Amino acid sequence: MFASSRNKARDSRVAVGQRYRKSDAPRIVWEVAQTFSGSDGVSYAALICMSDRSYRKTVATDALSRGMQYQLLAS
Repeated sequence: MFASSRNKARDSRVAVGQRYRKSDAPRIVWEVAQTFSGSDGVSYAALICMSDRSYRKTVATDALSRGMQYQLLAS
């Protein structure tokens, strides 16, 4: 229960419109287009590549908010 509430607090920081860079590809900027809860109960963010909006991917919000693979860009 404790870990679950901690993850929810972390996930709540991911919001539509935020932009991120992946640590190993710093020139590619991804924007959060939508957040949702998957059928597995995990919170996800649908991301759109800013340089080519046809590129999309889905990432767990926990992966975004941890800051290890993705870095939040200043608004």
